[in-house]
Amino acid sequence: MKKFTLITLIAILGSMLFALVDDPIEKKVLAYEGDPANARAFYSAPTGGSCNKAVWAFDIKVEAQIAQWISWSIGGTKWTWFVRKPGEYFADCIEFSVKSNSDVGFTFSEFHDLEYTLGATASVNPIIPVWYNFGSILTDVLPPNNPNPWFPAEELNSVKTYIEDSEMLHNGWVTKLWTRIKVVECNSASTYRATGKVTITLLNQKPWIIPETGEYVPDLIAHVK
Repeated sequence: MKKFTLITLIAILGSMLFALVDDPIEKKVLAYEGDPANARAFYSAPTGGSCNKAVWAFDIKVEAQIAQWISWSIGGTKWTWFVRKPGEYFADCIEFSVKSNSDVGFTFSEFHDLEYTLGATASVNPIIPVWYNFGSILTDVLPPNNPNPWFPAEELNSVKTYIEDSEMLHNGWVTKLWTRIKVVECNSASTYRATGKVTITLLNQKPWIIPETGEYVPDLIAHVK
């Protein structure tokens, strides 16, 4: 029977401990391009061996989990109309662009017709109807010939839409936001206003990103698998 010395026992326990402990270890990230703060890296799954085998083989795995990102801009968040005479008018006014590496959702809320706000007396007709439309800045198709429908302000609140992941979205998806108003004889001279809200949602964000800030979650190491 083999006799185990204290040194041999420590070596055996140490090798067992080495085999069982698999805590990911974070390493410093450098960058040829981009900000290294935008990437973090860990190594894990250690292995090893000790005997008289002539050939050893093991797999090396590299995994990159990519968060969804977005870059968007809008040429303005306010339309201001100056109307001298009654009529029905429309204009593109505002350009909107978005880039992302996955599906982007849009919802609309709190939209309504323009309402009388300022003037010496109450307006005979305190409402000015308003509609919205979307058209490509590339083709510049006017809404009357645009297949996209005009949305009355309040109906826009029920619209939920998204831009699907595509090469166009990665390179930059661009459109125009159109507005249309109808001023009638009974709209007294005054100022009429309305406010709505647009919410942009990243539909395929990774669970290791904090939704409210875009930062890494504190327990990022728990997502190493």
